[in-house]
Amino acid sequence: MVDFTLVTPLVIGMVLAMLQLAFTLHTHAIVACAAEDAVRVAAAYNGDIAAGERRLRVLMARDVPNDAIASISWTSTLNTLTLRVRTQLPLLGPIGPSIMTTTASAYHEVWAL
Repeated sequence: MVDFTLVTPLVIGMVLAMLQLAFTLHTHAIVACAAEDAVRVAAAYNGDIAAGERRLRVLMARDVPNDAIASISWTSTLNTLTLRVRTQLPLLGPIGPSIMTTTASAYHEVWAL
């Protein structure tokens, strides 16, 4: 009986840690794929940042709650467009990071004559 009382909190802690890792990896995969697609849409020929942001929100709408997006920032350099998305992670407990930052980049498509 003493073994059960000593082992149960460890097993519950391990299960919660594995669930937290699964939620974090799932959120990262969804946000990374959505950010990559959104930056491609925005960087395409005749594309704009508003279209990229709409694409990002559409792709994330099903799997990530709208209030989970902490911030979206776009940076444009000579030929590169960069999207940085900060999202709040679904936490099961007080352990672990609460915000994840994902970055995606693409080259601007320009027709040269």
